[in-house]
Amino acid sequence: SLPPSVDGSIILHWDIFLCGILGHYHKWFIGLTDRLEKVLTDSSIPYILYDKTVANPTTVNVAEALELYHENNCQAIIGFGGGSSMDCAKAVGARVAKPHQSLAKMKGILKVHKKLPLLIAVPTTAGTGSETTLAAVIVDAETRHKYAINDFPLIPRYAVLDPKVTLSLPPFITATTGMDALTHAVEAYIGNSTTPGTRKNAWDAVQLIFENLDTAYTDGSNKEARRNMLRASYFAGCA
Repeated sequence: SLPPSVDGSIILHWDIFLCGILGHYHKWFIGLTDRLEKVLTDSSIPYILYDKTVANPTTVNVAEALELYHENNCQAIIGFGGGSSMDCAKAVGARVAKPHQSLAKMKGILKVHKKLPLLIAVPTTAGTGSETTLAAVIVDAETRHKYAINDFPLIPRYAVLDPKVTLSLPPFITATTGMDALTHAVEAYIGNSTTPGTRKNAWDAVQLIFENLDTAYTDGSNKEARRNMLRASYFAGCA
């Protein structure tokens, strides 16, 4: 099933240790995790952060984050960032679920099978839709071969759509990620395996993008436009 989307903040009540997986820091990314960390601290939920994920996450990123997960006896994962952070989080979850199988052995379709630890996705860009998809794209650090892992357990349990974490996105990234979401929606609408549900999600995504992308680009502090772009990305991912 698709993850429920949550507008704004999510209050966590689990007595668990969380592993947060973030993107490599850019100047606009600094400080974005402050509110999340405060919620976790105020709720007495211990956590550890992995912040070395690169664009197109590698097997090394996954291995490093997995080591942190086990060293700290974590029980849940938050993927916080763009598609790369969420894909890395999914891959870490897959390795937790199948500790004796390499990521390369899971590439393709329906090779994971097992339930992942609690996985929460918090997208900081409005484009990849990774917060609702069953795919994780990983790069082999040695061969540079890129491959996808596709299975239903990779769909995050929750997707938190908080426009505040997208307010500092530069216009260029706002535009490119918005076009990414539009591409996903159009592909889903014209594909050979569409259903009435996928077409509706794709249509809703396209409408939201046409109504809000220009505003989000020209006025990055417009919270309503940012919220609607996150919804568009979510719908496009669902489609």
